[in-house]
Order: sequence, then structure tokens, then C-alpha cells
Amino acid sequence: MRLFNLLFVVFVGLPIVFFFAFERGYLDDYMDESTIPAEPFVRAELRSTVPPEKIDLAINDALDEDAYEDALMYADIAAYAGIPVSTETQQRLNDAGSLLLRVSRDTGSFFEGFLTGEGSDTAGFMGAITSDLTVVGDLRDIGEEGTKLVAGEDYSELILGLSVVGVAATGATIATGGGALPVKVGVSLVKIAKRTGRLTKAFARQLGDIIRAAVNFTQLRRTLRTVSLTDSAATRRAVSNYASKVDFSRLTPVLDDMTILQRGAGPAESIRLLSRVENANDLRRVARMSSNLGVKTRGIITLTGKTSLRAFKTFTNLVRWLFGWIWAIGSAVAALAFGIGSRRLVRRVRRA
Repeated sequence: MRLFNLLFVVFVGLPIVFFFAFERGYLDDYMDESTIPAEPFVRAELRSTVPPEKIDLAINDALDEDAYEDALMYADIAAYAGIPVSTETQQRLNDAGSLLLRVSRDTGSFFEGFLTGEGSDTAGFMGAITSDLTVVGDLRDIGEEGTKLVAGEDYSELILGLSVVGVAATGATIATGGGALPVKVGVSLVKIAKRTGRLTKAFARQLGDIIRAAVNFTQLRRTLRTVSLTDSAATRRAVSNYASKVDFSRLTPVLDDMTILQRGAGPAESIRLLSRVENANDLRRVARMSSNLGVKTRGIITLTGKTSLRAFKTFTNLVRWLFGWIWAIGSAVAALAFGIGSRRLVRRVRRA
């Protein structure tokens, strides 16, 4: 009896106490959240809260909107979590993929639209990012918004401030052999999200506060008045000299998280995911999700409403996960026992 009590405490009691403490944040000062793997809990949550009908609806809605990439994303989530997709939905998804291949092979119009950004906003995003990475986009934005600043007109502090950061990072990228490239990528993604309406108002306000604390726009106006903003080379030199005296340390963590996000989910998905971000803490959580879940991140957030890996690591999902393992082990043992019994029965029949 004592042995049973000991085993119960070790294998049942302690895990229960640990997970209740973890779920309520009592262990935050003692352990890293990433110590506990997230994927088993994410799968358990998806299997228990997302019925097959919901996955079918998500795939079909995406196909109805000609969003084939989103349909594939939801199908990938279904496969990831082991959620069955109906035969009709799978057939429709296959037909849509076959149609795209036929159009691209026979007429080339699909790829033509893709490359021009008509068939998907992915190409448009990539083109904008490329221009910013070569400082062309930053100088263009400084020319547009800086002209308004000098003239005393309304301008976007966010776009102009990020463009100043981008010019500074371009010089650092060249000087460090690419070491500052992640900053450039982060700047480009945030600017594109702002222009396309995917940057939430709350996050835009927070970023604006950070940029205003770093960039003295009165001093920047005086700097821009000394050059012709149509002269890209002169503008770049003047802005680079100005930016060398600016402290962007408060903005750096945000751009670092943007880098993590785009590495996990890709540039286009990162921009779409920013519509789920209300502040820097949200960005950090979503970035961590993308590191584990990749391009499935947005779909999983849409299906579950959860924007952090921690939110999946609950005692309830632990029980679901363990039950799944117990069920699988029990089924395997039952199948093994049935096989052994069947063979013995066959031998006895043959002997008789």
C-alpha cells in the first residue's frame, strides 16, 4: 500500500500540482516557458475544440474566396492535429490545385498574375520588402513624408521614423557584412503592414510613442531642409549622419521579434499576423508561436483564438494528451493480446 501511495504521488500528484502552478504563473521566476514542449498541447487543443466540420468550413470558405494558400494552410492544420477532412472537401481542394496547375501550364496567366501581385498579395509584399532592403523604399518614403514635414503638412511619423531607422540600418548592414539585415527586414514588414491596413491602431500607437522618444522630428526637419529630397544620395548622407546620433534601443526588441516572426512564418504571413498584434508583448508571443508552428500559426490562432503557446499548456490539455497516449498504448496492448490469442487458437484447431 505504501508503494502504491508513493507511486500515486510521484506519477499523479506531483504532475497535477506542477501544472496547476505553471498554468497560474507561479513558476515563472523559476523556469523558462519553453522548457515544456508546446506541440503536444497544441494538438490536444485542436483535436478537442475544432470539430471536422469547422475545418471543412474553413477550407471551403477559403476556396470560395479564391484564397488557395489559406485553404492549404487549414488542410495542413488538419493533418497536423489528426483531424479528418471530408472526402468532398479534400476533392474540392485537389481540384483547385489541379486547376491552378493547368492554368499556369496552358496560359501562364496564373504566374503572370502572381508576379504582378494580382493573383496574390504575397508577390506585392515581397516586392515592397525588396525595395526597402535596397534602401530605395526608405529614401522614397523620406522623400514623400519628409517633404510634408518640411512644409508643415500632416505626415506619418511612423513611416518617416521607420525609414530613418532603415537608412541607418542599411549603413550598418554594409559595415557589418549583413549583421543589421534583420533590422531592415523588420522595418520593411512593419511599414508594409501599416500601408496595407494590417497594423492595429493600438500597436501603431505604441510604435509611434517609441519612435517619437527616439527621433527628434524638429531636429530631423532642420536636417531635411538642408538637402534636396529629390537627390537620393544627398538625402541618404544627411539622414545617415542624423541617425548616427539617435538611440533606437527601445525599438530594437520589437524589430528582433519581427525577425523571429518572419523566419517562422515567412514575410507575407508575418504581415497578415500583425493584424492580431495589439502591443509588443503580443508580438513576442505570436513570434514564439511562429517559431514552433510556422505558416500554420495564423490558422491556429483563427481556429482557437489563442495567441501564445503558453495558453495551450494547460492542465486540461495535459490530461487530453495523456489520455491519448493511454488510449494508444491500451489499443496496442489489446491488439497484441488479440494477436497472440488468435495464434494460439489457430494452433489448437490445427492440432485437434
